[in-house]
Amino acid sequence: MLTVLFITALAIGVTAFGARWPWAAALTAVLAAWAMTRLPDLDLMLGLGHRSGLTHSVFPVGVACARRRWWPLAAGLALGLGLHLSADMFPNAMRGYATIKLPGLGSIGADASYLWLAVNAAAALLLGAWLLGRVLPPKAALAVLGAIALLGIAYLLATDGGWWALAMFGGAGWLAFRRPAAQPG
Repeated sequence: MLTVLFITALAIGVTAFGARWPWAAALTAVLAAWAMTRLPDLDLMLGLGHRSGLTHSVFPVGVACARRRWWPLAAGLALGLGLHLSADMFPNAMRGYATIKLPGLGSIGADASYLWLAVNAAAALLLGAWLLGRVLPPKAALAVLGAIALLGIAYLLATDGGWWALAMFGGAGWLAFRRPAAQPG
């Protein structure tokens, strides 16, 4: 977990120097995405209970969106969070330890946990891609998305539930980019 905190601090530091370094936004996004694939599980160290609704939602990304100069950081955090939550959607069993817990309320149950994870994963991935498009030129944004996709593949191959999430992303990508069959006529 210390490595994750170091990478997060590094991403924040690069953001601080962003005005001087033209490549800082891209590096910040990649570092933040890498860190955020693990950062939601900080809830265990904070005593919030595993899969806290505070760390397993777009809430941390919303905080990073507060200032426009933090948007590269927010973009990376959002994309990393989307990958983490996607893997969390495929536990061995959605009960107890695996369910989302809201502060003061406890577990929201299995069905609501699946919905929570799906909505927040989709929102995080869409917000992250949108933010990247706002802070980087199109070719740079695509390059950063490609780098984060490679990090995501490595993360999903190594984490519980990741294979299913990777298959889901692959299927969604195929549906998005397949060419329709030629119509006779």
